[in-house]
Amino acid sequence: MTSNDERIPYCPPEKVAQQPYDIILIVAGEAGKKRAAEIRKKLCGLGLDESCFLFDFVAIAPGFSWEKYQKLKRAKVSILSFNCFGGFLSHSLALPFRSPTVNMFFNEDEYVRMLRYPRLYLRETLEYEKDGWEESLKIKYPIYRLGDILVYMNHYPDYQEAEKKWYERVRRINWYNLFVVMYTERQEILERFDALPFAKKVCFVPFSSSLDYAWQIDKTATGKELPLWDAVNHFGMGKPWSYDPFDMLLYGKKTIVRS
Repeated sequence: MTSNDERIPYCPPEKVAQQPYDIILIVAGEAGKKRAAEIRKKLCGLGLDESCFLFDFVAIAPGFSWEKYQKLKRAKVSILSFNCFGGFLSHSLALPFRSPTVNMFFNEDEYVRMLRYPRLYLRETLEYEKDGWEESLKIKYPIYRLGDILVYMNHYPDYQEAEKKWYERVRRINWYNLFVVMYTERQEILERFDALPFAKKVCFVPFSSSLDYAWQIDKTATGKELPLWDAVNHFGMGKPWSYDPFDMLLYGKKTIVRS
C-alpha cells in the first residue's frame, strides 16, 4: 500500500487483507517516519500480520535485509538515549519507543551518573523543578527532577503529556536488551561512559579514540559543519547514515557506511 502518493498504484488496506502475502511494503516516504505507528495501528486493526510490515524508508537503510530486520523487531531493543537521537533512530527504522528517553535531553555528567543505576533512577517519580525554553520550537517546556538529576523535556509544551509519555515508556523498557547511547566532546565523560557495564553502548565523539565504545562522527557529513548534537541527530535520521543501524542495535557492532 502507499500513503496517498498517486504516482504509485495504490492498494487499499482492505484488499491487502483479502489476499495472501509474505511482505506488505508500505510506501510512506520521509513524512511517513513520524506516522509509522499510526499506519501500523490501522493495518493491525484490519487483521494484518505486523511481522510482515516493511516501510520503504527502512528498506533503503544501509545493511538492511529482511532477515536482519525481522530479528531486530523480535529483539525488542530499548534505547536509552542522551537526547533525541533514540527517537530519531526509532522513527527511521519504524520501531516503537521502548524507553522514556525520547524528545528530551540530560546534562551529560548526570546522564552518566544515571546509567550507573538506571533501574533505580527510572523507578523515581518525576518532580517538577522549573520551566525551560526551547528556542528552535519557541515553546516553554518542563524540567523535572528525577532523584538527583534533571530531565529536560524540551519537546513537550504540554506538561501533562510529558509526564504521561514518560511513565508509559518506562513501563515498556526491555531490561534484557538495552542499547545505551550518548555523545560528548569531553575525554573524561567518554572514559566514564566506556567503563559502564553495558554490552551494547556507543558514545559518539568528533575525534578519533582507541576506546572500544567511542564512535567518531563527522560533523561535516551533511556538507556543512554542524554542532556535535546536530550531527548525531542527523545520523539518527539517516541524513546521512554514518554506521549500519541494524548492526549497531542488534550487536553493538561498528559497521561504517561508505559513501
